[in-house]
Amino acid sequence: MLLEPPGVSQAAHFLAPVSFDELWNVVSARFSALGWTRQELLDHHRNLQGFYERAASAGHAVVKAVWA
Repeated sequence: MLLEPPGVSQAAHFLAPVSFDELWNVVSARFSALGWTRQELLDHHRNLQGFYERAASAGHAVVKAVWA
């Protein structure tokens, strides 16, 4: 999937205010059961926010691949 620069900007704006603590309150039991720690998921959350922020600031598109 190709996310064009306007979509990357939208994603960055969407992710910026997302509270990890609020997400953790909803998914902690599910992800803990899979062996993920809070710190691992917090790191992923911050990395995702930073990635989209940097890509949007640079006017880049993002190629996304999802395996199900």
